[in-house]
Amino acid sequence: MRHNQAEKTSSERIARVIFEHASKIGQQQSVADLVPLNADLARDLTGAERCSLWLVDAGTGELWTRVAQGTDHIRIPSGEGLVGKCADEGKTILVNDTSSDSRFLAGIDQNTGYRTRSVLCVPLHTDAGVIGVLQVMNKAEGFDEGDAELLRLMALYAISSIEAERAREAAQAARILQHELDLAGDVQRRLFPANGRSEALEYVGLCRQARTVGGDYFDFLNLTSGALAVTLGDVSGKGFAASLLMAGIHTLARSLLLRNGMELSGIMFEINEAINRNSSGERYSTLFCGVIDSERGQLRYANAGHLPPMIIRHVDGSFFRPREGNMPLGLMTGTSYQEHLADLYPGDVLVCVSDGIVEAQDVDGNFWDEALLESILYENRNGTAAEIAQSVVSAVDRFADHAEQSDDMTVIVVRLMAAS
Repeated sequence: MRHNQAEKTSSERIARVIFEHASKIGQQQSVADLVPLNADLARDLTGAERCSLWLVDAGTGELWTRVAQGTDHIRIPSGEGLVGKCADEGKTILVNDTSSDSRFLAGIDQNTGYRTRSVLCVPLHTDAGVIGVLQVMNKAEGFDEGDAELLRLMALYAISSIEAERAREAAQAARILQHELDLAGDVQRRLFPANGRSEALEYVGLCRQARTVGGDYFDFLNLTSGALAVTLGDVSGKGFAASLLMAGIHTLARSLLLRNGMELSGIMFEINEAINRNSSGERYSTLFCGVIDSERGQLRYANAGHLPPMIIRHVDGSFFRPREGNMPLGLMTGTSYQEHLADLYPGDVLVCVSDGIVEAQDVDGNFWDEALLESILYENRNGTAAEIAQSVVSAVDRFADHAEQSDDMTVIVVRLMAAS
């Protein structure tokens, strides 16, 4: 129990840090200033005292500090010290006692007056090879693999910021934008969960991101009660700020859902307050959150401005759409959210989609008729969850007929197993 509580506390701290920094990054106009902001975020996420971002000098092979918190910039020979080894080997290095590691360069501490006790280094991998190292130093209780995972995630942001900065210097504005969008998409894909199947149900999520717009988010979470939590949301905007806000919602929603007995109305309220406290007013998110209890045949749900889900009844193929809901998250502090109930029966199928599905357009700018969605689902209602999800995306593609995708398209399908 203490272990679980510690995990929840850590998740909530991480979500809080992400929300706070997402606001700062979203307001930043200078590409050059994104690099030190990302270093600040890496430091605070891992709970370290300092963060340094080292780059490889393409001419000499030396490493130099693009960011050096608390000290002047430093330059070291290739392969020297923990940072040099990390760059050479392209692997994460974690040392919680530098005094016992011969690779540590004690001379840097002697020159700066700072005492380094523990170090975590992550290489910055690109298609061209390792371009640098992200390093955090001194955590009271020592670094662990969880910190390494967080730092590897932040390395993605660091790489994008560095390359965007270099592109700016070369006056390649289009490349800057593409790097930012590629990063947002990559971070999002890493958050998507695996599909699953049990004796009681099967569940599948399918998201195809647009080239120019990002923000869809979905998740499946098996709760300790045996129920399955399902979430689908759409964050406004695009780029760093949108993807960070999405990551914050992901982390906080998971932490709150793991609190046994917490009502969905309370979860929505907490997320809404966190976004309002730590993000600018222009950032918001729709979010559907449901908990499926297959033993009780029950769906508990709360809906913050998202498209109503669809339930296809196994007994006769009829449709039921739970339409109760409230306003999107992040628009107004103090907003109340309600939890609702819907019955589910063996063989029923729950389908949730994002507006990229129902607002798809063809080459002439005509919108897809949402009524066709029910027709496609009815025709494929006896397929597997994966087949149903794919049938929706395929139908949209046929309608679009090679028109450029303007928004993320997401479909999640949960099928309750029919009684044998």
